[in-house]
Amino acid sequence: MNKKKDNKKILDSHPNFSFIVKQKGICEKRIIPFVLFVILAVFIVYPIIMLLSSSIMINGKFSLSAYKEIFTDRSTYIALWNTIKMELGILIIAWVVGGSLAILRHKTNFKHKKWIDKFVFLSLIIPSYILAISWIEIFSRGGYIYRILKMINSDYVFDFNAYSLIACSIVLGLHLYPHIYYGVGNSLKMIDNNLISSAKICATEKKTIVGKIIIPLVLPSFISTALLIAARSMANFGVTAQLALPSGKEVLTTRIYSAMSDLNLSEVAVLSIFMILLAMILFLISEKYINKKNYAVDNSSNSSDEMLISLGRWEKPITFFMFLYFTITTVLPFLVIFLSSFFKRWGLKLCLKNLTLNNYRLLFADERLILTPLFNSIIFGLVAATISVILASLIVYMYTFRKSKLSTINMTIAQLSIIVPNIILAVAALFAWINEPIKLYGTAAIIIVTYSVLFIPICIKQISGGVKNLDSSFDDAGKVMGISLIKRYIFLFIPQIKDSILAGFVICFLISLKEIPISLLLYTVSTKTLGVLMFTIQTNSYGLEMTSAVSVVVILLSVLGNFGLNKIRKIKK
Repeated sequence: MNKKKDNKKILDSHPNFSFIVKQKGICEKRIIPFVLFVILAVFIVYPIIMLLSSSIMINGKFSLSAYKEIFTDRSTYIALWNTIKMELGILIIAWVVGGSLAILRHKTNFKHKKWIDKFVFLSLIIPSYILAISWIEIFSRGGYIYRILKMINSDYVFDFNAYSLIACSIVLGLHLYPHIYYGVGNSLKMIDNNLISSAKICATEKKTIVGKIIIPLVLPSFISTALLIAARSMANFGVTAQLALPSGKEVLTTRIYSAMSDLNLSEVAVLSIFMILLAMILFLISEKYINKKNYAVDNSSNSSDEMLISLGRWEKPITFFMFLYFTITTVLPFLVIFLSSFFKRWGLKLCLKNLTLNNYRLLFADERLILTPLFNSIIFGLVAATISVILASLIVYMYTFRKSKLSTINMTIAQLSIIVPNIILAVAALFAWINEPIKLYGTAAIIIVTYSVLFIPICIKQISGGVKNLDSSFDDAGKVMGISLIKRYIFLFIPQIKDSILAGFVICFLISLKEIPISLLLYTVSTKTLGVLMFTIQTNSYGLEMTSAVSVVVILLSVLGNFGLNKIRKIKK
């Protein structure tokens, strides 16, 4: 130890050492944030500026005529109202299901808690678009319920409408409620057990404990997670295109897609800016609400034994209804998709002679069907995830250990895409990269760049969580020893957060396998992805049986990927 101090004194006493280290540190501290700023400005800020410019510049002149046209058009408000109605339905379902399961899991003596975790996890990893397909196969005319009813009564008139905003709300609510479950669950873990213990000693009724103690303490998490769900569902395109458009109901995302299909670029730009503003409002409300309603709970005195509410005589009925719920909402969609993938043609009677393995043979025999999209999705995902974790880790490192005005600006810019819906990221990329000076449209690069913009905030969130417990002394020591900033980043910082980086990488890669809006707007024949294939295969002379086969492949990839991610997280713990 004394030898190290002596070496440091010798270095410090050298006439040029401290000057060289200081100048080198200043140079690195300025150059690296500047390079990051240029990259973020070009690939995040520039597309948004081009999008805004396209909405206010008509034939090279400033004009607000596009805004006037859109906001005096009655159909805009119909699409907005449809979006709001859909959002309310989604939130009600997510609140009731997610909140109830979270309380059941964390604050009662329910015996099958691990099964709740497993089924909620499965609900989360099934892509919402695949849930929409299973909904169609179950409830549409010609679906399984229709066939069963026809078998029972051949004269039965089936008048259930499977295509509606209500259908969108149900499908997206069942897909997104795990966010409420996990968000509220984390808050429930932090509640002081002594509060519940005191209430039970005072003979307080169970419903009063839930209503007066538990719910007020988890309400901030409840609201913030709900706003996140609102932003995500508002940006959803796949489900609304499948279940709302056939009924003639337009929401904001489908109207943007329709305008893009009609090459009405000014309308696309205005609606995109409008959606960004809506998402920004939701984000700001969430942040403000959390800061205002942040309850302080002292759980330092918590006993080791968690105080749980006894279900008593309600345990068996609750167990029955819980397993019935998960069977209908999670197991049944899996089974329906899997079974439908073996039909020779969708709509045939369910019997052995109408089942075949030919759908899978055809799927993998013709490389244009799934092999090329699968290869593209894997390559695009791997490249974009790699770019994202490198940029995100550098941004977090500079922001945490070498903070400056520019590193703070970089952190802010990097997270802008949190509030921008996926379909708008694609629209912005289209406006930015369709012409010179940087023409990326028609190449794989435009999809990879847009994926990276989408993934960077996700990686920042993962890495920031891993950095919280790091002491800056390791970086300071490396700086004193004259180790360059890049070497400190690579050899000192990265090894300590490798698990967080790997988790962020896997999450981003899994998203790329099932992403639809970005790929759908930016793909060409040679850059088709799995998401595009799922969305377009029914229009290419194939039926729901082939769509189901593709869905089975995507589900298997998602399950395997998430299994790997859980292994990583267990190793990290």
